[in-house]
Amino acid sequence: MANDAFMKPEVPDAFRELMRVSIEQTKRAFDTFVATSEKTWKTFETSSQTASSGLRSLNEKIAEITRDNAEANFNLAMKLAESKDVGQAMELQTEHARKQMESFVHQLEEIRDLATQVIQDSTPTGMPGAGKP
Repeated sequence: MANDAFMKPEVPDAFRELMRVSIEQTKRAFDTFVATSEKTWKTFETSSQTASSGLRSLNEKIAEITRDNAEANFNLAMKLAESKDVGQAMELQTEHARKQMESFVHQLEEIRDLATQVIQDSTPTGMPGAGKP
């Protein structure tokens, strides 16, 4: 029985609760930062006549990806705070890393496609490279 405790060390309840509270506070701070950043960007967009819809779409996609990744990391942190032992925490971390790598590939493709569209839309026809992806 003592061997089981050594092989599967538990995370104390008090430590898990402290982690949970810290994560919640950090998430609230991050949410406030994101809301303020988005409000500032929207103010800039409406006051700037040179802001194109393509760049706006690209910035919105980057903000969306940032929010999604942060949310996934906060969710992982909460699950880790609730894990009862190190083995469970390692399984959660491994699964999270796999999912994030899949998301990363998809997110890069989305940004690439939007950036390509912005470049195509902003290149006057007749210029070298116009119409080429």
